[in-house]
Amino acid sequence: MNDRLNTTMDPASFEVLNHRLLTIAEEMGIQYMRCSGSNVLITGNDAAAAIMMPDGALVAVGPYIVTQGNVLPLIVESTQRLTAPSVGIRDGDMFICNDPYLGAIHAPDFATVAPIFHVGEVVAWLGASGHQLDTGGTDPGGFSIKALDIHQEGLRMPPVKLVDGGQVREDVLAWIINQVRDPLVGLDVRGQIAALNAGRRRMLDLIDAWGIDAVKAVMAGSIAFAREKLRARLVELPDGVWRETQYIDHDGHTTEIYPIVCTLTKAGDRLSFDFTGTGVQARGLINSTWSGLQAAVLSSVYINLCWDIPWNRGVRDCLDIVSETGTVNNCAYPAPCAMATISAVIVTIDVTWRCLSHMLLASEKYRDQAMAVWSGTSMAPIFAGTSQHGFPFAATEMSHFGGGGGARTYADGVDTAGIVFNTTPNMPNIEDQEAEYPVLYLFRRHLRDSGGPGRYRGGRSGELAYTMHEAPGDRLEGLFAGTGAEMPNAIGLAGGLPGAAIRVARVVDTEVTDRIARHGTLPAQLDDIAGHREILAPKHVRSAMAKGDVWYHSWQAGGGYGDPLTREPEVVFADLTRGVISDRAAREIYGIATTTTGTLALDATKLVRNTMRKERLTRATPLSNGASMKFAGRGRHRYGEALIVDFTTGTIACGHCGHRHCDTDADLALHLRGYAMPLNAAGPVRGEDYDRGRFELRHLCCAHCAALVDVQVALKDAPRPTMQIRFGQ
Repeated sequence: MNDRLNTTMDPASFEVLNHRLLTIAEEMGIQYMRCSGSNVLITGNDAAAAIMMPDGALVAVGPYIVTQGNVLPLIVESTQRLTAPSVGIRDGDMFICNDPYLGAIHAPDFATVAPIFHVGEVVAWLGASGHQLDTGGTDPGGFSIKALDIHQEGLRMPPVKLVDGGQVREDVLAWIINQVRDPLVGLDVRGQIAALNAGRRRMLDLIDAWGIDAVKAVMAGSIAFAREKLRARLVELPDGVWRETQYIDHDGHTTEIYPIVCTLTKAGDRLSFDFTGTGVQARGLINSTWSGLQAAVLSSVYINLCWDIPWNRGVRDCLDIVSETGTVNNCAYPAPCAMATISAVIVTIDVTWRCLSHMLLASEKYRDQAMAVWSGTSMAPIFAGTSQHGFPFAATEMSHFGGGGGARTYADGVDTAGIVFNTTPNMPNIEDQEAEYPVLYLFRRHLRDSGGPGRYRGGRSGELAYTMHEAPGDRLEGLFAGTGAEMPNAIGLAGGLPGAAIRVARVVDTEVTDRIARHGTLPAQLDDIAGHREILAPKHVRSAMAKGDVWYHSWQAGGGYGDPLTREPEVVFADLTRGVISDRAAREIYGIATTTTGTLALDATKLVRNTMRKERLTRATPLSNGASMKFAGRGRHRYGEALIVDFTTGTIACGHCGHRHCDTDADLALHLRGYAMPLNAAGPVRGEDYDRGRFELRHLCCAHCAALVDVQVALKDAPRPTMQIRFGQ
């Protein structure tokens, strides 16, 4: 390791120092969130902290929102490039920026960066970032649903000096507070200053204890170590090309569909992500800039390939990203992008995630690292007004951070595991929410049938409902900003089905206020709420919340792994008895039969499943629409549960029944069968409340036993994904 790191530091000292840098980054985040007081940070850990090289190259990132951490180097680059000589960059300075065209992901993510000087030389940069309660745009909470350009989305700061030589510029801070609805934004910005001060002290202590040469060496060495270890891992994985498409279903103005297309090429020790074919940028707020695109790709690679590799510049050095400016995940100024994080960014994570999962699935060594897509999107229910304590507020309800985890190749996904780009996920405590804001929660519970069905089930998501309670003047306003209502984005893997989509509703003319007044039982589910129910658009403009109105939403769950008809009947029955799945899902998706006394009927289950397989073959036809699945290489390999590719015998066979599909030099897609079903064939809340007949669930199966090879969510008439794999190097 000494030669690779170009230092005489021994390996033990390197590990100690490297982990000290990680600890400093984590401590900065703790300092920030403890000082902030922001509900978004306290209940969702929606923040980031990082240590960077003098040129801004990422060295260490705290265990928080990884997408925010990924863009802090871009903030440093913009600060160095745009700070005028008359302003200068000096010891004790700090700069603040939230411009998505200069490095931020979206305007609500305020980021502060600070140089670390030693003997007159910049030796490192520190960064802290966090989602703000408000940015002062047209709508509260920073999500201006009807915005047509970024100038309508509120405060947009280029790198501005916030702290000058250790002194806070109170004029700049007052300017920021003057632009926003919630005064807690000011406390949050001071929390970032505290975080950078804490990081500065720790870095200088480290330099005093170990010497500047050692600290420089370990920062450069950590990047070199990450680069070399990822390159070595990539060499172990099969070469290939995988193409996937994901969708954003609403731009705040219309129900137009925006595809995000990714072609992943793995060759030797490099990965290339090519987004050619992605839809043009939207009129509304769903776009992301280049910074969001890069942050998404890095997040997907970190989680899927770098579980034991430092998350820093060394990983970025192994990647190529190809994208045309003016597309929905690489938009051109002045396109709005307030919802970038929970639209274009997270959907870009989804599409790259599925490509990487297919690559891992083709590896004997790393197959167990493959996962179905986690909760495919996030959402932002926002309510605003004056609290019962008399202060103005704009609150983002953060329960949606409890999304379902994707199923693994050997186990179910974790229920309400978190949002995939948050490495320390958190959900709000309901009692704390009610104590701080004038709302009363009626219920928050796991959503039945939400986890994607499969041999291993995707993790469940949740649903909740709340009503206004003790608001001054009985007035609040609310809006919803989410993606993935018409179709789910948490796609399954190797025959697994997708998890639930989002759903947004409002119930008016209810009896909830009367129930509360007479201390009656509160509703425990949406169907218990009497009144007029309205299914709302996933991006719903700001509306008044009247007394007694109930606002409801559910969010996306994790995708499943493997054919649902191969799930152990006893496990399905256990899910049924626990209320995880419904009678309908047990019967129609998993093929489970029960006796008249409600016990599991194993023999009848076998018959039901055989009948369901025959029905699949009845509706299945040869594939068309550009499908292609080709293999090359040597040896014998399994591709998930469904395929055995054996170059010693020259055959590709079904992993379930052993049926010989074709020779290894043939296009497998021409020898499989496919059929389409409505999205709700994967269960309820799969887009049926928003159905416009545009999407279908495409099943790919064995022509002999009908075992599922893959299941995709696709626009009707859209080309099928392609795959080319070379086994063995």
